[in-house]
Amino acid sequence: MQGTQRKTWLLRLLFALGVALLASCGGNGESEEAPAALAPTAATSQAAAGPEDLLPCYYESVGPRLDSPAVSSPETIRIRMLERPYRIEPNDIILRENRAYTLVIEAGREWHQFVIWDLLQDHVHIPPGGRAEVSLTPEAVGVFLIQDLRHLEESQARSTVTVIPAGVTAAAWHPMCTKFTVEAPEPGGVVGTPFVIQGSVWPVSLPTLGFDLYVTRVEAWRDGQRVGIVSREDFLNRGEYSDFFLTVPAVAPGTHSLTLRAILQNGVTSATADLPLTVVPATAGDSLLAGFRGNIDEPAQEGPFRLPLAVRGWAVVPGSVGTGIETVEVWAGSRESGTFLGEAVYGTYRPDIAQDLDDPRYASSGFYAELLTPPAGQVDVHVYVREQGSGDYVSPRFRQPELVKSIYMAEGLVTEAAWPVALAAAPDGRLFFAELLNGRIRVVQDGVLLPEPFATLTDVSRHRESGFLGLALHPEFPNEPFVYAMYVVDNPATGYPLMQRIVRFRDNDNSGEDYTVILDDIPATTVQFHNGGRILFGPDGKLYVSLGDTDVPDLAKDPNSLEGSILRYNPDGSIPADNPFPGSPVYAYDLRNVFGMAFQPGTGFLYATENGPGGFDEVNKIEAGQNYGWPDHLGATNSEGVIDPLAIYGTWPEEPIGPTGAVFHPDRPDLLLFCAYHDFYLRAVHLNGPDYSESESTTVLSTNCALDVTYSADGWLNYSTISAIYQARLVDLLSLPPVDE
Repeated sequence: MQGTQRKTWLLRLLFALGVALLASCGGNGESEEAPAALAPTAATSQAAAGPEDLLPCYYESVGPRLDSPAVSSPETIRIRMLERPYRIEPNDIILRENRAYTLVIEAGREWHQFVIWDLLQDHVHIPPGGRAEVSLTPEAVGVFLIQDLRHLEESQARSTVTVIPAGVTAAAWHPMCTKFTVEAPEPGGVVGTPFVIQGSVWPVSLPTLGFDLYVTRVEAWRDGQRVGIVSREDFLNRGEYSDFFLTVPAVAPGTHSLTLRAILQNGVTSATADLPLTVVPATAGDSLLAGFRGNIDEPAQEGPFRLPLAVRGWAVVPGSVGTGIETVEVWAGSRESGTFLGEAVYGTYRPDIAQDLDDPRYASSGFYAELLTPPAGQVDVHVYVREQGSGDYVSPRFRQPELVKSIYMAEGLVTEAAWPVALAAAPDGRLFFAELLNGRIRVVQDGVLLPEPFATLTDVSRHRESGFLGLALHPEFPNEPFVYAMYVVDNPATGYPLMQRIVRFRDNDNSGEDYTVILDDIPATTVQFHNGGRILFGPDGKLYVSLGDTDVPDLAKDPNSLEGSILRYNPDGSIPADNPFPGSPVYAYDLRNVFGMAFQPGTGFLYATENGPGGFDEVNKIEAGQNYGWPDHLGATNSEGVIDPLAIYGTWPEEPIGPTGAVFHPDRPDLLLFCAYHDFYLRAVHLNGPDYSESESTTVLSTNCALDVTYSADGWLNYSTISAIYQARLVDLLSLPPVDE
């Protein structure tokens, strides 16, 4: 897998210690002519910071930059390092973008070192009684942290510099941190209790100070009392924003204006919103009206659908207190014989139902469930309601049918798993998979994960991109009942990888026996990245092995080196006589880090996915003895002696996708499928040309594919995220609307 950009050790240490911006700016519309140095304020971590504690931060919606030349004589800001508690003063400085400043730091009676994050590359050291001057240029816009590194453990050893655009007041700066949208209930709406506030908050995180601040909860307040809360783990992440459903269990009847607050992980309020509402009194229920009414509104058709699946509807117990319903459950099949899929968020705003039933209490009668676990194929989705107070299941009113929706799922969950990095499907229907970090081989049989591991490797290295990386079944399996595994061996003396190893187990009724080393001393990285580690049997019966450049790019250029190559062996680990380089296992070279290989049905052509350096991820058609250009050539260069890739994803500075795994469906030799570690997309590359040497286009089929993909003998596709394995039929995925990348 591809390494991501790494922060400095000190920044990681700061984050680990929970260092975050805790200062406030006041927002009183400071003068444009001169900077305002505000008095120190104590760090705030209380559960409910008020609107006056809003965090100053920069968000892209500010608009175009308003640059102007620096003034000839910079303003001077003076900060003095004190003795204990080592607080830097002033605590918050607001600067204007169109002015230049000189920041003077004066030390106390001991040595100090400090840094201004994102403005200074190096630490500044000041001897006792000394001083340092730092120029703040007018090009900077954002929030920056001044950190006294010598006293990192002291919570007050920091200050902030907030640089805002020219022409923007500090008061106008506040709402740019986090934004609310409250979809329901609408302002001025009429609700009963309990009710649910449905809304969205964005951005999901605030990229300041070199790491992210994020909204950790949303709270509703009334008259100084918190009346509802939803935590970050219950947000529904939509990418650039998150949906939330905030339950308000008890507000007295009458007209109110609730205050919603978005709280960051450091306890600071980053945004607020007011919601005026009328709460109507609850009345006792009529026993003659026992039973609920309701409907499943979405999904409106039979499908097919991909995961996650959204189920929406409404339910009420007419004449009851409020809506009369405490919880809503969603099942695949009936409660007696089906599978529990989850508890829906109940109480979402449905004014249409309140109008239809002529009762304002039922405006909060909607339910919403985002399901992750329905099986693939035909599914009967059942919705059940439980009575408020007693928790008993409530039957439908009179002769109304059960809430049931028959749908067809293109995707379904086979099993939950821990980093199922490599998949191998057996002809008898079993699915074997390797777990990256714990060294286990697991088996799924008839859609059920067997409780006991097939085998466990106890000497697996967990250093960076190490671990249990490759899995393959003998080409004559189960007649030749051998399961092959490739992993990075740990060196307990150093804590770093020792080497890579390929071993073989004999399958005996789902138990791996006769551990046998096939290949030893395969190079492994001693730095951090690029072990490769995929293994695959070809139609020629040979074992193909991908080996990364082990973070030493120049090794890939040498065909006499194993690093940065695809290797070819006999099943017993010997070198085939017809390899392109006599006496060498090297089959193709000059590859950076191949983490997916697949043979095309019918032709036997080998294709591989390759991780690039921050972009330039590739799909390559692999030919014996050929050079693929790393590290001297990126992308298609038309260079002599170098094979260009068929497809390229991300060219610097675009985001890499991190391709992982690869497979062809037996009935579609024109479609190469692979996962992507960075965005979890299952992609299909459309190949054409007389020898499938051209890439026509790429289609995103699913959003649940991060590690590997394979197909079963019965035609099911199996693909894995970091925590689960999913299953679908290719024809169903191809029939779905495309996913926007």
